[in-house]
Amino acid sequence: MKKSFKKIIVATTSFVALGGVFQTAVLAQEDGVIATVGDKEITQEEFYQELKAVAGDVTLRTLILEMVLENSVPDATALRTAAEEEVQGQIDEAGGQEVFDQLLAYQQLGSTEEFTEQIYLRNLFQSVIEQNTDMSDEAIQSYYDNEYSPIMEAQHILVETEEEAYDVIERINNGEEFDAVAQEVSLDSSASNGGLLGSFTTGQMVPEFEEAVVSQENGEMTQEPVESNFGFHVIRTINNGSKAPLEEVREEVELQYINSRLEDSAYAFGIIGRLVQEANVQINDEDLTHAIDDLIALAAPAEGEAETEESTDAEESAATEESATEETVEEESTEDAE
Repeated sequence: MKKSFKKIIVATTSFVALGGVFQTAVLAQEDGVIATVGDKEITQEEFYQELKAVAGDVTLRTLILEMVLENSVPDATALRTAAEEEVQGQIDEAGGQEVFDQLLAYQQLGSTEEFTEQIYLRNLFQSVIEQNTDMSDEAIQSYYDNEYSPIMEAQHILVETEEEAYDVIERINNGEEFDAVAQEVSLDSSASNGGLLGSFTTGQMVPEFEEAVVSQENGEMTQEPVESNFGFHVIRTINNGSKAPLEEVREEVELQYINSRLEDSAYAFGIIGRLVQEANVQINDEDLTHAIDDLIALAAPAEGEAETEESTDAEESAATEESATEETVEEESTEDAE
C-alpha cells in the first residue's frame, strides 16, 4: 500500500505543476498574447481554454485539495519547512545538488522544487490523517489485539548450495564471527552489513525464512540450512517477533497503527473527501463544476457520525413499520365494524 500512496503523491505533484501552468497562463502577458506564429496570435484566453480542456478538472481538484489540507493542519508552514529540511538532507547525503538532480531525473521525479512539493504534500496528507484517526486507548487496544504484527529482526548468510551452508554453520560454531563470515561468503546484498536485515513483520519474508526466525530463541542460529527460492540460508534470530505486552511496545503499535491507516486508501481518502465536502468549495467556472465530485464521493462520515446516521435510519425504519402496523389495525377494525 505504501507504493500506492507514493504513486498518489507523485500524481498529485504532477497536477500541482499543471496548476502552476494555469496560473502562468492567467498572469502571463498584460496584452493577453501568449505567443505569435507569423502574423497569427495565441491569446491568453485561447491558451487557458485549451489547458482547461486537457487537464482542467484534475488541476483544479489538486489545487483545491492542497488548500483544504493546508487549512486542516495546525501549522502548514512548519510542514513545508520540514519538507525543505528533509530534501536538503537527501541532497547532502547524495553528495551535492548536481548528483541529486541526476538522481531525480533518473527516477523521473522532476526538479528539486517539484520533489520538495511532493514531500510537503505527503506531510500534509499524513498530518491530516493522523489528526482524524481515533488514537484512544480503546482503538489502540483493539488494533493490538486484532491486527498488530510484532517486528522481527534477523541476520543471514545466503549461499548457493546446502554443502556451503553447512560449512558456514561449522565455521561459526567453531568460533568465527557471524558478521565476518557473512561479509566473506554471503550472496545477499546485506553481506556488507554482516548479513543484518532491516526489521520486518509477518508476510514480508518468504515463509521458510520467517518460520525459521520465529521458531528460534533470540540469539540462536539455525543448525540446519534453510532452503528458499533464493538459495540456502543460515539465519541468526535477533528478535523472533514474540508479542510483548502492549505497555512495553505501545509506541511501536501506535506507529504501525497510523501507518496502516495511511496505507488504506479507502480510509485515508474517506477522510480527505469529508474535509473537502465540509470546506464549502464554490466553483465559478461552469466547465469545471464537477472537478471535485470524485473526492466528495469518497467522503466518509466523521467518527461517531456513522452511528448517529445508522440510528436515524433505524428510527425511520421503525417509524415506517409502526405506521404500517397502525394502518393495518385500522383496516382490520373497519372490516370488523362492517
